Amino acid sequence: MEDFQQILRTFSEFERGDSRLKRIREAIVLADQNNQLLWQFRFRYEYIEESVFCGDRYCAMIMFPEMLSLYEKNTSLQEDAYISHNLLFCFKWIVEAAPEFPNISREEIESYFRLFRKMLLQQGKSLSIFYMKRCLFYMQADPALAAVDFYRFRDAPLDDISDGKAFYQDQVAKYYLSIGEEEKALAAAEPIFTGKLTANSMPQITYGDFCEYYLNQKNYSEAMRYANMIEPKILNDPYYLDLLSVLLSLYSVTDVPHGMELFEKHKVFYENSRNPWLKMLFAIGAYHVLHSAGDERQEKLFQEVSEAVEKFDTRNGTTYYAKKLYRFNDEKEGIFNV
Repeated sequence: MEDFQQILRTFSEFERGDSRLKRIREAIVLADQNNQLLWQFRFRYEYIEESVFCGDRYCAMIMFPEMLSLYEKNTSLQEDAYISHNLLFCFKWIVEAAPEFPNISREEIESYFRLFRKMLLQQGKSLSIFYMKRCLFYMQADPALAAVDFYRFRDAPLDDISDGKAFYQDQVAKYYLSIGEEEKALAAAEPIFTGKLTANSMPQITYGDFCEYYLNQKNYSEAMRYANMIEPKILNDPYYLDLLSVLLSLYSVTDVPHGMELFEKHKVFYENSRNPWLKMLFAIGAYHVLHSAGDERQEKLFQEVSEAVEKFDTRNGTTYYAKKLYRFNDEKEGIFNV
């Protein structure tokens, strides 16, 4: 019989990303061959977690239906509180990741949310995380529904499935920025900015919220203040292609040579990513800086990114991403003739 505990320990010996995912996939096959139900579930959890946090949620989206089917077919898994808790953790990652793939329809995304809500209630959990994740999606797809979910999220208690207080405050700040309530957003972000609340990827994602807000407001000096705090924290990390996009768009107006340098260092992550949403966002920023630099690669990249933008906006029924792509059309600096 295989020593699955020892196999689990070996995962950390492999480089994050594809190498580790391949090793975990091999472990899943072994567990399946030996009919080791708990390990079948555990290794799938490890696989999904690795996919999510290495910045490429493609593999997680493929694996999750297997994990969910395994859980639903085996009452012994459903009766295990630890297993059920881990399933909910995976589910919250999946409902956030699903909108990142335009081939997943809005109807399918909303069906994921319905099932997630049902499972949270079955296990006696707060719906805070449900409203938070759905609000994130509706901020792209339906601002009126996002508002409803935001206030439900804000009023629901946090629990052990929630992302924690730092992410709670970041979501509050993000929402207020989306509706132009700058002072409320700053008040919500204050405990993150002062270090009272911390978490993985904090404070850089909150800095990113404000950097993009001021970029959209054409307040470039304030946007640059946040960019200077963001950049050292996200360099050479494929997880942050979305934040790199914001920096590239900003530098296309404020510091084109530096923007080009940043693009060249990180384009390999764009080329290797299997996450359509992250690729699209990075490509938007990359197109902006390539255009400002007069680089001939802009034409090919514009074709790629405009097709991606159309897919996402058509699925969502909005022009949310088109506005990001054409955000400088009315600027004297960086006018994009497209």
